[in-house]
Amino acid sequence: MAHSDDATKTWISAVPAKNSNGNVTEWRIKYRYTLSDFVHTFGRVIKFESASKAPENYTKGELLLHKKYPTSLSVKEIMDAQFNLKYEAHTNPSSTITTDTSFDVSSLDE
Repeated sequence: MAHSDDATKTWISAVPAKNSNGNVTEWRIKYRYTLSDFVHTFGRVIKFESASKAPENYTKGELLLHKKYPTSLSVKEIMDAQFNLKYEAHTNPSSTITTDTSFDVSSLDE
């Protein structure tokens, strides 16, 4: 099971940009994932080549399932995958690399 499956997801905002007919040309959404002590908010822009609907005619699910060109993945699939990577990095941080500038090379065998 992916970390994103266990995360609590919350809509923060969805702001439409409309053409002169009142139809949506793009949405600017913010969507938050929370799992344990890790919280990440994604911001996404969803653009429509053909503006055919007013804002009130969209559903939240429709926005999340919108396919992003060129990947053909939905907005939700992209955010889930990115959250999984970010959460994994948060819970399993890589080892810290330090530079020992005081190391004496003459201490090494020839």
